[in-house]
Amino acid sequence: MKNHAILSTFLISLSVFAGCATQNVSQLPSWIENPSRSQAVGNCGAHALGKYKQKECAMTRARLELAARQGVEIKSMSLMTENASNMGSSSTLNQQTIQEVNSKVKARLVESYHDKGQDVIWVLMEEN
Repeated sequence: MKNHAILSTFLISLSVFAGCATQNVSQLPSWIENPSRSQAVGNCGAHALGKYKQKECAMTRARLELAARQGVEIKSMSLMTENASNMGSSSTLNQQTIQEVNSKVKARLVESYHDKGQDVIWVLMEEN
């Protein structure tokens, strides 16, 4: 009887572990680690102004990478301030981008991926 209880416990534990092993694990697309020579990857975590600005941030980072390869200098600065008091709170975001261009950098969005677990948007940009 004792062996039967141990065997039952073992089988239940085994089935629980097997169930955990079959859950979907978020895997990043291969292009994130292996973009081609004419491509660049950018990413951005959660953004105070929403998903659109988060994707725009990731695209800017990928364009910065493409521009750096061509010797184009782009400077980007963001300043976020938050004020809080007993009556409420407010947030402001100021963003400034300065670009010195001796040649044009043209790029297009090839793919994007949202890692929902980490809340990170990844984009793949390609030179035109």
